[in-house]
This record gives sequence, C-alpha cells and structure tokens, in this order.
Amino acid sequence: MNKNNYEESISLSFLFKEIKLFIFFLLKNKHKIVLFTSCILFFTISYNYLIKPTYYARTTFVLDNNSENSMGDLSSIASLAGLNASSFIDASSLFQIDNIQELYRSDKMIRKTLMSKIKEPKNNLSLIELLLKEEKLEKKWNNLGVDINKLNSKKNLTRLEDSLTKDIIKSIKKNYLLVDKPSRKTTILEIGFNHKSEKLAKNFNHNLVKIVNQFYNETKTLKTGSNLKILQRQSDSVKNILDTSIMILAEIDQRIPNPNPLTKVSLVPYQKAMIDVQANSTIYKELLKQLELAKVTHRNKTPLIQLIDEPIYPLENSRWKLLKTLLYGLCFGFGISILLLSIKRIFKTS
Repeated sequence: MNKNNYEESISLSFLFKEIKLFIFFLLKNKHKIVLFTSCILFFTISYNYLIKPTYYARTTFVLDNNSENSMGDLSSIASLAGLNASSFIDASSLFQIDNIQELYRSDKMIRKTLMSKIKEPKNNLSLIELLLKEEKLEKKWNNLGVDINKLNSKKNLTRLEDSLTKDIIKSIKKNYLLVDKPSRKTTILEIGFNHKSEKLAKNFNHNLVKIVNQFYNETKTLKTGSNLKILQRQSDSVKNILDTSIMILAEIDQRIPNPNPLTKVSLVPYQKAMIDVQANSTIYKELLKQLELAKVTHRNKTPLIQLIDEPIYPLENSRWKLLKTLLYGLCFGFGISILLLSIKRIFKTS
C-alpha cells in the first residue's frame, strides 16, 4: 500500500467514524429533536391559519388594437363608392398596449374606481369606504372632518379630501396594484389587485378593468363615432327634403295632369320640381355611401377586448394548504433542531 492509498483510507475511516458518532449523538437527543420540531410545526400551522392571508384578484384579457387586417375590405368598399379610405383612417398610435398599462396606473382611473360601488347584492358601499374600513382609517378621516359616505357623490372634493385621496391612490399603486404584460410578443394584459380583504380585492379589480376598458373604447372610437353621427343627421335631413320635393312634384303633376306642350311657361314649375327631386336624390345617394363607409370604419376602430380570466370566489391567497404546511413545518423544524444541536456539540467539543 502506497502513501496516498494509506492516507485516503485513514481519511475515509475518520469520516465514517464522525458520521457514526454524529448519528449516535442525534439518536441520544431524539427527544429534544422531536420536541423542537413539534414546537416549530405548531407555530408554522398557527401562523399560517391565524394570520389573515393576502388575496390575489387577477384579470387577463387580450387586446386587439390592430386594424390592418380590415383595411383591405375598407379600401375595397371605398373604391366601389368612389371614395378615398385614407381620409377615414386615423394612423395615430394613441393608446397602444404600453400606454394602456399607464392608463391603468393613472390617478384618474384609480380615483373613479375608488368612487364606484361594489357590485354585490345588499351592499351599497363604495370601494373607498370599504378600503378605509379594511385599513382602519375611518376614525382618522372622521376626526379630520371628512364625511366618507358622501365622497363618491361629490363632483368636486375639498383640498383636504383631495389630499387624503391622493395618499390612498399612491398607496394602492405602490402596495396593491399589479399591471403586467406577461409576454412582449402578445397583446395580453394582466391586471391584479392584492389585499387582505377578499371582497375588496375582487371588486376593485373588476371595477378598474371595467372602467378603464370602457374609457379606452369610448376614446378610441370618439372621432369615428362623431363622424358617424354627423353623417346620420345629414342623411336624415336630406331624406326629409327629398320626400318633400317628391310630394311637391306629385302635387304639381296632379294639378296639371295633361299640360299643353305648346305653352312652355306652364311646364316650368314641373321642371323645377323634377330638378329638385333629381338633385336631392343624387345628394342622398352620395350621403348613403359615406354613411355606410363611416359605419364600416367605426366598426373597424372599435377595439376587441376579450376577457380570458376573471377573479371569482374563492380567490387565490397566500395561505398554504394543510399538507404543504405540515411538510414545511416538519422540514424547517427538523433542520433547525439539528443545526442548533450541532452548534451546541461543536462548542462543547471545543
């Protein structure tokens, strides 16, 4: 046996000996290990089930803001009508996906959400009332002279009310609100709200998504909707004028059923009425083309917001399941007890 093999056999035998002694040491203190592990397990279960968990409300939706696929059909209709479709197409990049994320974080949208009502039966609370109640801030606001019950019905807040509301909004954006885009390659948005109140988490998430998406939809179609209303009023007006001119033509024709072709003057009223009918018919025909094109443009400008997942009761929360709690408690307790006993043995040996 050479020197290296001899040293290796000594080191291995020493290692096995130490492991054996350590196992004997643990077996000797098994009652302490069991007791300490049981205590850690008890505290883990108590903490998990006695402490109020944080609830997670999540809404994911897909946003289709690209109208390129519909431009081919729109251009075809425009060419058939003899019109230029580019005059109806707004190439603005307003409210792209990144801007919508900032819209969800805006003070205006969060404020409107706070002032909205809870959509639950037999519950007429506003979200700001529920939030102050859960955060134990009712007494503080009342002492400052703020009537919480009338906040959501006020058009203009006082300086103090506005300042306190801004503090609440800052806290929401910092601690509770989640606005995330899971993948840069998709147009899927995830909106979340985390809170220890399950009711507040679900209702705030639901109302915020509804308010922001409605605002986005209305703003996105504001211009095309306005054009559509104007064209609709113009076409209705011209239609009434056309109906009137047709009635006048019929009355003239009825008064002179067989006019003398030699008397040219007697034909003038009829010819004027006929010209009015033809002119109004042409104008009405062109307005109808414009109106139909505007309807197509308005539909194409209307964004597709398709909800994928919505928060439903019971919400996911931070509380561990019983099996997971037992496993974590046992592992943590066993590991800590062995570590403490090992440290004690090292100090005692030294």
